[in-house]
Amino acid sequence: MSDAELTVWQRIRRYAVPPRMIAECTDRRLAGDWRGVCAAGRIDTDIDLAAVGRAHGAEVAERVEAELLDFAPDLLRWHLPRALGGRTSLATGLTFTLAPDLDRVGQDTVALQVELPKTVDGSQRLRLTVAALGKAPGPELPGCLWRGREASGLRQAYGGDGQRLPFLTPDGAPVPFAGFATAEGEGAPARAERSAAQLAAGRLAQAWREAGLELDETLPAARYSQYQVSLDQVLGQRLHLVALAPAVRGLARRYAAEGVTLNADWRLRFLFTPDGDTVRVRMLGDERRSELPALAEPLYRVPPDLELLYRGLIAPADLHPLVRAALFPDAPGGVAAARGPAFAPVRVRCRGQWHRIDATGGRLVPLDHTPEEVQREQTLRALGGKVAGCFAARQGWTDGSTRLPRALRQQRRELMQTILHGDTDTLLELLDAGLDPYVRDGRGSTLLHLLRCLDHRVLLPRLLAAGLPVDVRDHRGRTPLHVAVGWVGSPALVQALLRAGADPKAEDDNGTSPADLVEYKGFEYYEQESGEGHGDLKLISQYLEEHRVNGENA
Repeated sequence: MSDAELTVWQRIRRYAVPPRMIAECTDRRLAGDWRGVCAAGRIDTDIDLAAVGRAHGAEVAERVEAELLDFAPDLLRWHLPRALGGRTSLATGLTFTLAPDLDRVGQDTVALQVELPKTVDGSQRLRLTVAALGKAPGPELPGCLWRGREASGLRQAYGGDGQRLPFLTPDGAPVPFAGFATAEGEGAPARAERSAAQLAAGRLAQAWREAGLELDETLPAARYSQYQVSLDQVLGQRLHLVALAPAVRGLARRYAAEGVTLNADWRLRFLFTPDGDTVRVRMLGDERRSELPALAEPLYRVPPDLELLYRGLIAPADLHPLVRAALFPDAPGGVAAARGPAFAPVRVRCRGQWHRIDATGGRLVPLDHTPEEVQREQTLRALGGKVAGCFAARQGWTDGSTRLPRALRQQRRELMQTILHGDTDTLLELLDAGLDPYVRDGRGSTLLHLLRCLDHRVLLPRLLAAGLPVDVRDHRGRTPLHVAVGWVGSPALVQALLRAGADPKAEDDNGTSPADLVEYKGFEYYEQESGEGHGDLKLISQYLEEHRVNGENA
């Protein structure tokens, strides 16, 4: 990975699966409470096992229940693909099949399926359903990525053997790159390192052959010349070659399929066909998609954990406990302590001098100004005057537009990561410690706008009691109700905002109101302008209509 991408994955490992979530999911799973597990893992589900039994038979219902009792949504979140490009949020619009506990599957097989969010900035909640696989099931995630009792299989999925992992010594130290080409043995780690050395030298076919794959290097033809795939694009896929052959064989066997596909991007696909002791690989272009089973991204990408460990950006102690137990069985166990934003005092250039601001808990208290100076600057700001230095920093914390010093920008970024990934308990602790409830992100979003990512049941009353107006505007004139309706907020959040007095007719800078967003043109506009979707239209429309009728009756 590039340094920038590694930095994003480092943040993902810090914030995306909070230790509190891991601990609560583990407790609920060990207690046999799968519904509690889903709640702790921020997964929405309306699975009715009795209905599954009536529709598909008692045997299917019992198998699905057994899978749910071993479901570890925190482990699943750890391995799901991310949007990246600077973002830590989940990749959007994807559906994965959670591999059923069967040796053979087909179109009629009933399986758990997980739906990822529709937007990169919206709630990171997942949705779990039960459905028949059909002709084109979502890519399958094996049990080691989502079941507690099968997590030990991660060692093999990461390309490890009984001795060590690829690119790492048995104690977790990085193997020098100079030693990759001369790695000895036929174990998966040594083959992965020799393959990486071949790739670095530009020897594509030799690299794949080292991993047990016979690659036909013929590049696919594109219908339009500007979409032609190049060899550099193939080399840049960062595929975990040593893991492909066993994953392909297992998937082809389960689906009784002659081959397996890997959708690298919209221009390039690979077709894997098991053939005796090897797996033959052809590159395909942008022709019509096949109905063959497809490898899921967590199975074909180099695991981020390996790269982070290799670069020293995380330690085994930073891994999910189930991942750590599989990869480093001798490492100390347990869940890491909860980690919130690392608020700390910062230095700010003010009046030609360096002053200190105590940012502990997100309070931003100037330490080098008298109370009289603070009062004078507050009066100046209230009258529309321009503030600077320490006071400009405080203003930027709550208006989202005044430029913050770098250290404060970093601390705000960490706060927003905590919010994005739904760590409501940490945010409550920060508010108790003095976090300014008027804090905004760089788009001018307040904590009310960000409720779509959090538990609004406990936070909405607290934020309103702190004085935040229910129709507070962000930099584009949107109210929290705009965001809840148009950015995949839950119907329950929409209803709570309406009960708190939110105005469904309030217009943003484009003249669009929340009420407009439940009409087709409103949704069409928001999807075109922002690339984002909407929530449960039927329920939201019902709540807005009820609010309008009740208001007229009153």
